[in-house]
Amino acid sequence: MRLNIAIAILVAFLSEDLAAAHFRDGGWLADPGILESIRIEPRLPKPGESFTVTLTGSWPEINPNGVCLRPLELSKITVYPLFISIISAPQSDTSYCDQPPASWAFDVTVPASAWNAVDENGYLRIEHQLFSGINMLTGINQVFDMRLGTHEVPAFIGSGFWVSSDLPFEGILVEQQGSRVLFYGLGYDKDVTLDDDDGEPVWQLVAGEMYGDSTLGRSYRYDWPFDENNIPLERPTEMELLSVNDSGAIIVDDYNHIRVFTETRNNRGLYHSYNRIAFGIEKGRLPNYVPPLAGRWALYGFDGQNTAFTATVEFLAGSSQGANQYSFASADGDWLATCNVIAPGSGDCNIVHTSDDIKLEFPMTTFQGNLARGNLEVGNSNALDGVLVRDPWQLPILPDSQ
Repeated sequence: MRLNIAIAILVAFLSEDLAAAHFRDGGWLADPGILESIRIEPRLPKPGESFTVTLTGSWPEINPNGVCLRPLELSKITVYPLFISIISAPQSDTSYCDQPPASWAFDVTVPASAWNAVDENGYLRIEHQLFSGINMLTGINQVFDMRLGTHEVPAFIGSGFWVSSDLPFEGILVEQQGSRVLFYGLGYDKDVTLDDDDGEPVWQLVAGEMYGDSTLGRSYRYDWPFDENNIPLERPTEMELLSVNDSGAIIVDDYNHIRVFTETRNNRGLYHSYNRIAFGIEKGRLPNYVPPLAGRWALYGFDGQNTAFTATVEFLAGSSQGANQYSFASADGDWLATCNVIAPGSGDCNIVHTSDDIKLEFPMTTFQGNLARGNLEVGNSNALDGVLVRDPWQLPILPDSQ
């Protein structure tokens, strides 16, 4: 049984359906540790050169037997046609049993041959898995933009309530401040394998750091405890409230569409699609699915990996210009952004420099809150790859691409 589950998990990791930027954590045995992030250094490596991958994570926060695992060691790194696989092995060590829960991090040198795994659009998928020697314990993936470095800009989805057609009468409540994300899975206890299942409402709390288009973090489920007479306790402790210590993740498809899971118990760490819900539209305030373009932005134009155009623009608060039509004027009056957006968030935007022939066009499917990609027209030259980035984020441009 365990072997079949391990094979299923491995097949899921290798699936090309996971080609979008994402994190993935789960498996039938995630308790030995949680894998939290994958970073690369330099942020935008030079083509054909080796680079460094930094892997981070933490040991369980609740372990009655103590943390008896020493820092991870690299077991194997393999370059496949469309991704890189890094496998590390947790090692038992009794000298660590009296140590408190802790975070860990270590660097891995990735060979130059990794560039053979970069796809035709410049993206590279790197996965990190914990391997017990018999089974894959848990693993995550991250996709990196090796051409323009857009993975350095965290997605921003703000605050709001999200619903899914897959899970009627349930939802996700999200609060994002900067790159930190707090989200609740609002559902019902439907686990028929548990004797105490009673269909009660369940809040699954997850906190994590948005990196690129995804976030991964620990997931906590709290249930109010009852005594032996089935009477709620008056002042339960946090340990009495906490019933599940798990993991959850968000993949940002675009500003108004995300994929989420908030638990992996019983290998149920499956993503469901959610869209932002608007329930309080009022005159004088833009609907929450309209892109929040107010603020300062950097506009890049790329010809391949070479920077052919840069500009900065600061947009003022937007206004409605009619049904599904919204506009944002710049502070200096030289730029104008117009968007045609239909609930729950599909449409497109144009940004025009009013004194010449500079225009950026991007669909809402490429807008992730802090970044958008589209076609940039500058005069009569060929269209450039346009990237709009919210200040203070910047793309890690190669020194010789200016």
